[in-house]
Order: sequence, then C-alpha cells, then structure tokens
Amino acid sequence: MKTPRILLLLLLLCSVGQLAAQPTAERLAYIQQSAVIVSNVEPTNEDYADLAPLKQSLRDIVVVGLGEQSHHDGNTFKAKTRLIKFLHQEMGFSVIAFESGFYDCYKAWQEIQQGKTAIDAARKSIYPFWISTETEELFSYIDKQKNTSKPLVFAGIDCKFSGAYSNENLIPDLQKYLLSINSDIISDTAKWNDFSVSLKHVIKISDYFTKPTSADTLILNSSLKNLLTEIKGRPASSVDDAQAHAFWQQFCRSTLAELTKEFTKEQVRDRQMGANLIYLQQELYKGKKVIVWAASSHLTYNGTNIARAFYQNNLRLGDCIKREYGDKYYNIGFTGHKGKIGKLLFFHLINVKKHQSNSIEYVLGQTKQPFLFLDFNKPNLPQWLQEPVTARPFGYRQMQMKLPLVMDGLFYTEEIFGNHFLPPAVAPEQK
Repeated sequence: MKTPRILLLLLLLCSVGQLAAQPTAERLAYIQQSAVIVSNVEPTNEDYADLAPLKQSLRDIVVVGLGEQSHHDGNTFKAKTRLIKFLHQEMGFSVIAFESGFYDCYKAWQEIQQGKTAIDAARKSIYPFWISTETEELFSYIDKQKNTSKPLVFAGIDCKFSGAYSNENLIPDLQKYLLSINSDIISDTAKWNDFSVSLKHVIKISDYFTKPTSADTLILNSSLKNLLTEIKGRPASSVDDAQAHAFWQQFCRSTLAELTKEFTKEQVRDRQMGANLIYLQQELYKGKKVIVWAASSHLTYNGTNIARAFYQNNLRLGDCIKREYGDKYYNIGFTGHKGKIGKLLFFHLINVKKHQSNSIEYVLGQTKQPFLFLDFNKPNLPQWLQEPVTARPFGYRQMQMKLPLVMDGLFYTEEIFGNHFLPPAVAPEQK
C-alpha cells in the first residue's frame, strides 16, 4: 500500500516542479533576449561598446539616479564608476551629486578647482564608505577632467553635514559671506556667537539619531529664517555675488531641514535632498545633466508598488525628482546574485541568502552572465514584469514589487562583495 502512495507523492512533486519551472523558463527567455550584456565593470576600461545600447534608453534624460543595495557593495561601486565615466564622455552628463553634505561637497569642488586632489577633497566631504579602491578611479578621473572644457563637477545634495569641511570651514566661509553683505547678524557680536556655537553643535550630531537641544533649535531656527529673508533682500552686484546669494539661501533652507528632521516622522531629509538637487540642476549648474549617487531606497519612487509599509507610507527622493522631471528622470537600481554583503565597521561580511525561485535575482542568476542591464522603459513588457515580482534591490531585503513602476532600469552583477576602504596616502617622511 505504501508504494502507490510514494509514487503518487513523487508524481505530485514532479508536477509542482514542472509548474515552477514554467514561469522561470519564460522569464529567463525574456531576459536572455532583452537584457544588455555588459562585458565588464572595470572603471579604467573606456571601451564603451557594451554600454552603447544605453544611449537609446538615456537619450532624453536630464537626471540619472545610480542606486546601490547598501553603502558597502564593492562590485556596484565599480559598475557605477564606469557608468559615470560613460555618461560623462558619451552622453554629456557633467555633474556627479552624492548623497552627502550640500555644503561639504560645494566646498570640496571649490578646493578641487584650486588644486586639491579630488580624493583628498572627497575624504573631507562625502561619507567614508565611498572612499574605496573600487571608487578610486572616479576621483582620479575628476582630477583629469577638472581643467578641461568639460569638467565633471563634484556636488552633494544631503541636508546632513557629512565631512570635515563643515567642522573646519563652514562657519568661517559663512562669516566671510555675511561680512561681504553687511549682514545684521555679524554686527551683533552676541547674536553671532550664539548662532555659531549652536551651528557647531548641530554639525557635530548631524549623522546621529540625536535631536538638537531646544536652545540650539530656537536660536538656529530664528537666525536662519532671518538670514534667508535678509539675503533675499540684498541685490547682487555681479554674477559671482548672485551665485553666492543663491547658494547661501539654499544652505539656509537645507540647514532648516536638517534642524527639523529629527522632530517629525515626515521624510524631511528626502524632500530636502530633492530640493537641493533641483537647485543644483536649475540654478547653480543651470541646464547641466546630473548623475545622482545614492542608495536605491532613496532614489526609488511610487512606493505604493512595493510591498513594504515604509515605502508605501513615505515620500522618497525619487518621488521628488520624478515630480519635477517626469520622464526625464531615469532611476537605475542594482542587484546581485551571490557573494558576501558588505556591512558597517566591525560587522563581519555575511553570505547572500538563497534566492526564492522565480525572484528576479534567481532568474538573472540562471543566465550565467556576470553583468546585465535591463531597461524597464521598453514597450510591450511581458505580463510577469507588470505584476509583483520578488526582488532585493533595497538593502538585500526580499520583497514584492512592480519593478517597472519603481525604477527605470536594473543593473545586475553576479558577484557581490564588500567595498575595500582606501586609507590616506602616507607622506614620504612618515614612511
């Protein structure tokens, strides 16, 4: 009696396996037919024949978002660096804007133009996980291009204070500017001292989940609003003055957002990153095409199409960009198949978990290709891509989403590995 039951069970298991294999085969066939095969992600490789199909996808785009699953994915960093060089050389993009301090990166670009190496300026402006052997070529490239007719401008969009420039240079730079316009706050020594001390406090705690004190909040909120009104009322005497006026006005708005983000559940930071990006593209670097380097969880949009309450209930940076630029914004997500996930500081690397059958990563892995690019803006997408698909582009967490409604393209690297920190060069006399 047991034998027929065992045979029946085996037949049922085979049938289930065949049913599961059918959608995998359909999805695999589509990807094999439609995906762009990328030959490599080596940042120094400037033969872009493999990336040529992206020219059609990005031909009318003004803002490209280059995401990442986490801030510690070395292979993604390499791919992004090569893509940035391609976008700059082949498609006329000329600003790289990081998810890093608005002021810090503005100061970094000033110093780069004055002769400081980009890597040294980056160490004082962007978050340290992006200073790696995988991104080293990006900073070398910025150095090579800075004195040409088409430099790659270094910028930041975050309302946070992300680097040493904020600690060392921000208050002296702001003071110099305010003196140049005879600001009221500078003429009142007590007010300026209170303001600068409170600003130092906020800079110090910016990257932590710490609320500013009530006293600092009151002083900065009042002073920044007064400064904003005052700067608006001062006519600029030259183009340089007009640029400085506009920058410091945006700085005031950005810092007000930084001041309030810990006091509300609203996504103040993402909203302000969007506003800072729009200012860069429409005012400071007017008309230039911009590449945004940020986490995929910030660059996505239409969160109602992601089966996770956080995305469904919160506005993201990508929503702000999409609202302003519409079809001229192209968001590229990144994902991978196997390897080890990079983690913060002292945490060990952890293995990528096994992928669910028919997830986008599982099917991409079946191609046996090391690198692929999928364009979701193509016409006549198959039905399965228009329905919820299991994927891991946000923090490696498995979740259901309608991929073409939350990103425009997906870059796949078969291997995932942690980024490698790039220590500062040791001066000859210290060796």
